[in-house]
Amino acid sequence: MKKLVFVVEDNLVQQKMLQVHFEETLGDYEVRTFEHPKDMLPMLKQKPYAIVLDHFFGDPEGRTGLDYLKEFRQKYKNIPVIYYTTLDDEAVRSEVMKLGAEKYIIKNSASLVLLRMALDALHEKIVSNTLFRRLFYN
Repeated sequence: MKKLVFVVEDNLVQQKMLQVHFEETLGDYEVRTFEHPKDMLPMLKQKPYAIVLDHFFGDPEGRTGLDYLKEFRQKYKNIPVIYYTTLDDEAVRSEVMKLGAEKYIIKNSASLVLLRMALDALHEKIVSNTLFRRLFYN
């Protein structure tokens, strides 16, 4: 069974590149893309395996991915988020990580490899937690 990943990215070329990378190159994922976080919010009830969230959007209110991360963390604390952005800002990185993001990845020539590593680490974390629960709580 493929793992559902939401990609929130306003650049359609980036969206398609990530979709192809996850679905065809990695093969273990089904991707749903969104141009804006507000489009994704009603879909969170599907409980995706992970969300890849960009920082900047053409938001009429000037909100960023960080603002939306704060919003959906109130209701969906356990959905893993990989913050994927061009913004290299330590204060934003710190806030994103405090909100429980799995990883903060800056878009560059190595970012697809870093995304793969983040998803692999997430998988290992989930498998370890599941194994721990089975061993000690059953």
